[in-house]
Amino acid sequence: MKLAATSGLIRLFSLLPLSLLHRLAVPLGWLVYLLPWKKHQVIQTNLRLCFPELDNRQRNQLHRQHLVDLFRLILEAGVIWHWSERSIRRHVQTEGWEQITAARQAGRAILFVSGHLGNWELLNLFLSIHLPMVCLYRAPEDTGLDQFITQPRERFGARMVAGGSPSLRHLLAQLKARHAVGIAADIQPKRGDGVFVPLFGHQALSMTLANKLARRTGCAVFLAWAERLPNGQGWKLRFNAADQAIVAPDPVEALRPVNQWLEAAIRQAPSQYLWIYKRFGRRPDGEQKLYR
Repeated sequence: MKLAATSGLIRLFSLLPLSLLHRLAVPLGWLVYLLPWKKHQVIQTNLRLCFPELDNRQRNQLHRQHLVDLFRLILEAGVIWHWSERSIRRHVQTEGWEQITAARQAGRAILFVSGHLGNWELLNLFLSIHLPMVCLYRAPEDTGLDQFITQPRERFGARMVAGGSPSLRHLLAQLKARHAVGIAADIQPKRGDGVFVPLFGHQALSMTLANKLARRTGCAVFLAWAERLPNGQGWKLRFNAADQAIVAPDPVEALRPVNQWLEAAIRQAPSQYLWIYKRFGRRPDGEQKLYR
């Protein structure tokens, strides 16, 4: 019943103008800012760690604006579920797409590395319109919920692969077939499955998957994110070729430029990052926890 009600609400979102949805997010975000919520503490900790140069008033303002953008992301679910390919194309601008075209014409496999910034769901959906895509995701334990969130993501032909041991085999097969793969760079792996790499001046446990895939397949690697544009204009998808260090034998050196790119992208649109996520949750041995 809950999933059916949610599906109906998402259908309603898809019928409303994007500009109206974005305006509706403002009072919703401000209301949640005033209400008690355990995630407020996570947001405040993240903003304090990443923007020490801001004073309390500025961080509180960014905190509130982040909640507005979080609701915009939620209300944009109607786009992901129901907008036609034509409607999506009309609301998307691209920067650096000619590099993707050139890589495809050269017959190269492509690895897209993104983060939880802007609308990553829209990014993956747009890519699946143009390329045979496999996207890595973290599957919920509830199979009904899993199917519920996977179906709209795959409606233009993408295939979602749940993270875990078998996923590497699927991703390698996709790249060896000279197709495309999408992964997020900022998912915190289990201890032992990643390396600590600086992000905003703090050690962040980072997945080595991008480095492994690039080294084993020789694929073209692009760093990508979908920036939400003002006034309901849509999104601007930005693509940058990854630094050649991505294939370095040392995963720390390979991932350092990736985290530098992610930090620079976040600074362009700081309210659009997923600050409710405990990105610095796992610490190097001997360091104290950063989240209460």
